[in-house]
Amino acid sequence: MTDIINFINQNQEIVIILTITVLFVFFIWNIYLSYNLRKIKKRTRSFFMSGEAKDLEEIIYKQIKKTNEINIKIKKLIENNEKIRKNMDNCIQKVGVIRFNPFRDVGGNQSFAIALLDKYLNGVTILSLYSRDDMKVYSKKITKGRSEYKLSDEEKEAIRIADGE
Repeated sequence: MTDIINFINQNQEIVIILTITVLFVFFIWNIYLSYNLRKIKKRTRSFFMSGEAKDLEEIIYKQIKKTNEINIKIKKLIENNEKIRKNMDNCIQKVGVIRFNPFRDVGGNQSFAIALLDKYLNGVTILSLYSRDDMKVYSKKITKGRSEYKLSDEEKEAIRIADGE
């Protein structure tokens, strides 16, 4: 122990310079840590601003709970979307219209044929024949692009237009 005291007494200037240097390094280190702590406090304040949660664990728990609720809602939306897609296949998706003049004594294309079909070419054709004395409307069921009744050329054309051929 006396050796240490003797060394310090003989080298006081060096010991003082080393001590001041170490204190200066610790002082700078303290400023750096204080600056980083202030930044961390700013970030964490936003978590606790609402006042609902007291600690980070509670906030994380609430976020996990909300995430699970959202996941359940997303699954329901996906299921509903699939149901809608399946129903869409059976809705009218394809429409073909053709106007024509079946009688020479009537001017203009007053008659028409309409094909209203779903994705699988199931649906109906509507044929309207207009003359000066009367108007007749016919409807025929269409299954896979065909009918059990004889189709007119105009009805066939309306189905072809609806199918996009």
